[in-house]
Amino acid sequence: MTPDEIDLILADGALIRADADSFASSFYDTLFEIAPATRQLFPDDMTAQRGKLVDELAVLIDAVSPSPDGATIETFLDRAHDLGRRHVEYGVQGSHYAPVRTALLAALRTRIDGWSPDHHAAWDKLFRLISDVMREGAESAHAAGPA
Repeated sequence: MTPDEIDLILADGALIRADADSFASSFYDTLFEIAPATRQLFPDDMTAQRGKLVDELAVLIDAVSPSPDGATIETFLDRAHDLGRRHVEYGVQGSHYAPVRTALLAALRTRIDGWSPDHHAAWDKLFRLISDVMREGAESAHAAGPA
């Protein structure tokens, strides 16, 4: 990712945190509309789940920011890999990743003032990277077999 893309993501991340519940509600509303079968993967009461979404996204956003010792990229990769592994346990399948990306971009578009093609490109790149690493985590969980 370029420094400008990282700057956009970090600035947008602050806006997401400031409007966390609204952002998460928008995300889940869109996800359940475009991929209704995903609703069964979540609890009836989504309050805690909305918080988990924003908390996890915040960790990944923060880890995108470069650090002199390179620790953040390792944090990012480890966290995304672990997310993929854990999501297998929740019943997430490979076909769920595309609608999640679509719902995340839609929620961002509706919550970020000044959303532009540059924002879209930066976030799309980040979500594709997260998805790729999560899929690796999911594959490692499948290879390891049942716990």
